[in-house]
Amino acid sequence: MLLLFSAVNECKQSTTSRIQIIEPSIEQEATSIWRTINDITFLESQGYTIHLPDDPLIDNLINKSKEGNFGNDDYAEIYRLLEAKIYDRSKYKNAIQKVEGQLALLNRMMDKVEVKLSGWNWNFKTFDQYKIQFTLYGTGGSYDPDEGVITLWTNQQGEFMNYNNPANTIIHEITHIGMEESLVHKYDLPHGLKERTVDRFVYLLFKEDLPEYRIQEMGDARLDELLNDKEAIKHIDEILLEILDEQ
Repeated sequence: MLLLFSAVNECKQSTTSRIQIIEPSIEQEATSIWRTINDITFLESQGYTIHLPDDPLIDNLINKSKEGNFGNDDYAEIYRLLEAKIYDRSKYKNAIQKVEGQLALLNRMMDKVEVKLSGWNWNFKTFDQYKIQFTLYGTGGSYDPDEGVITLWTNQQGEFMNYNNPANTIIHEITHIGMEESLVHKYDLPHGLKERTVDRFVYLLFKEDLPEYRIQEMGDARLDELLNDKEAIKHIDEILLEILDEQ
């Protein structure tokens, strides 16, 4: 089910929202669980907090993944488990309401990117609309750079990973999408440097909009001295090349 909302500015003039809120289906949640279990070794090695259903079947599938025996055939078992015992549409209501409350802020931040990106030496990929879907499983957030889809972890109380305000995580994932092709893939950035680049960009460009936003400890701190103000955002590509040349 697709829920499309519009934001209204202070002058009461309606604008089309950059955000589409998608109520998750059983298929989407089964996919979220499958991907998390498939990547469980990497996620644990990076220190991510991981949420999965508390069920013996899931425990068995985690062991299979760590042994290298997990695969596409296991999706059907996950789907059947959700359908029979776990999935409930009402569990996402609180999260949907919280994101609705941040639509105006998210639209303003994306307008800020659109105004500035023509002055940057690198390309920030944008979508006319981003799809936000929720999951009760996995890590705090993920993104699909080809479709502009952002997945947010939540719980039945409408709480989110790391922040009370989901706009912090949403703009972090939008930034990942924006940088994926022109920076991450182009320079084959290691995970730590990728995360630090996203964090520094969001912190510098949106710190007035998102005062609670924090730089993750997991990132490559060498970037901090070079990407240290809004002017430096124009030259992120050159800054990354300088750091990569040191390796």
